[in-house]
Amino acid sequence: MTDIGQVQDSKPQPSIGRFVGIVAVFVALGPPVGALAVTLLLAALGLGSGLAADGWLDQGRFAVGVMLLGIVFGLPISYIVGTAPAALVGLAIAAWDARTGSISLYVALGAALVLGVLAALRSAGLVSASEGERAAQIAILLSHMAAAGLCWLLARAIFGRPAVSNTSEMGKNQ
Repeated sequence: MTDIGQVQDSKPQPSIGRFVGIVAVFVALGPPVGALAVTLLLAALGLGSGLAADGWLDQGRFAVGVMLLGIVFGLPISYIVGTAPAALVGLAIAAWDARTGSISLYVALGAALVLGVLAALRSAGLVSASEGERAAQIAILLSHMAAAGLCWLLARAIFGRPAVSNTSEMGKNQ
């Protein structure tokens, strides 16, 4: 027979601090992670397109240069472009956590996928060449999914709940 205290403790009560903390993880870390994913994709596309000179050393310099430019210019832009989607994904995760008591990877990736598809469809007119349009859409989807996945992992590590045992300490000899 279970005790009423065990039943009440089995599902921890949601708190405002936890809700805000989960959203803050996504808002603070989502945009730079997305920018890093886009920068890595652009560096890979640049290396694959033959823009870098032949030889490993020249290709390495090219990749490092693209990464540095992407970080320097992409980081501020990432917060301008990515704060709202990151907040929406964070709100979805925090609401799911408040309702069910778990930080769900499926909710994080699903919300990021929906927002990424909407953003990719909206960006169709930004680039004129079809190859550039596809690369931009892939970069947008990649940035949303990578940011959601890493932020989910961090939120789970920071705000994860310990497992609740089904056994009771009542009746055991001390």
